[in-house]
Amino acid sequence: MTSNQNKRELLRQKRKEQKRRKIYTTAIIIVAVLAVIGLLAFLPKLLSKPANYDSSQGFSLGDPNAPVKVVTFSSYTCGYCKIFSESMEKDFIEDYVDTGKVYYRYVNMANTSEESINAAEASHCAADQNKFFEYKGFLYTYSSAAEGFSLENLIRYAKSARLDAEAFEACMLSDQYSKAHIDDRNYAQSNGVTATPTFLVNDQLVYSNELITTVEDLLSN
Repeated sequence: MTSNQNKRELLRQKRKEQKRRKIYTTAIIIVAVLAVIGLLAFLPKLLSKPANYDSSQGFSLGDPNAPVKVVTFSSYTCGYCKIFSESMEKDFIEDYVDTGKVYYRYVNMANTSEESINAAEASHCAADQNKFFEYKGFLYTYSSAAEGFSLENLIRYAKSARLDAEAFEACMLSDQYSKAHIDDRNYAQSNGVTATPTFLVNDQLVYSNELITTVEDLLSN
């Protein structure tokens, strides 16, 4: 093989190696881009706030050291939950929570419908402003209205409940609580809850017709 042939062969090998490196580099870039896209898609889930039942988040009322603790598991699309909220809850809070006898917590147990999930997410955004209980009343009032839990209506209820409407809308659009209903439901199911409304009174699961007598029995003992 002549000197010129050797040079041409070396040049071909060099070009072949450069081409191989270029393909390899391109493949690495593609994999990196796909990884970034995947991370961006998953990031909202990582940043999504878990359900928070701490009183500072507005889901609780009363003295945490009260002798009886009641957790309400409820859904905004549940007819019996609406009845309890509108006909019994106010008196229960006045008689037992405001008097220091009961520490009262509320847990959303949304069903799988978009309406129910939207309402649950909105309640978390209201709780961020410590206005959960005020806002909850509007959710039950309009639970049977046409498109009652559309984003437009949920923002309108926020204004009626005297929330910061801009902050509320930003919270809803951010999807920061888009998965909170899953945490809520898991918490409910971990306590054996299968229907709404259900009440966890200390360590006893009861229904609304048993709530008062169960609380009274615990207080008397």
